[in-house]
Amino acid sequence: MPNLTSWGSREIERLKTDMDRLFNSLCHDYGIPSVCGIIDCTPQTSMREDGDALEVSTTMPGFHAEDLEVKVTETSMTISGEKKVTFEGGRQTNHFKKTLPLPCRVDPDNVSATFKDGVLKIVLNKCVIKPQKVISITSE
Repeated sequence: MPNLTSWGSREIERLKTDMDRLFNSLCHDYGIPSVCGIIDCTPQTSMREDGDALEVSTTMPGFHAEDLEVKVTETSMTISGEKKVTFEGGRQTNHFKKTLPLPCRVDPDNVSATFKDGVLKIVLNKCVIKPQKVISITSE
């Protein structure tokens, strides 16, 4: 067993994408509508830098603000939530948790989040990096 390798989030995301593609192809081959978009509970996320801030947008149709939670550190952000789905014959709760590494340090105490029309927008202010300061040394 010396050749075992642990999978990171990229490998798992690639596996999920491949499985979605497989099921989508299977649905197409049998002439039925694809259910991949209905079952998928992982939000699509985009991130962009805007001056002194990072703006993150996550499309989350069917969710409500109270279903979601955002946790921020200086170097990462985690979006999690749950969605109750009712279908013929039962009820199911789908959970998701997505952790995003941030391209720069942010101030966790200076973050705002809004939810409107199925889109979660998060604005994270970058840490203010102070320039190097020369300290004078006195002799005693």
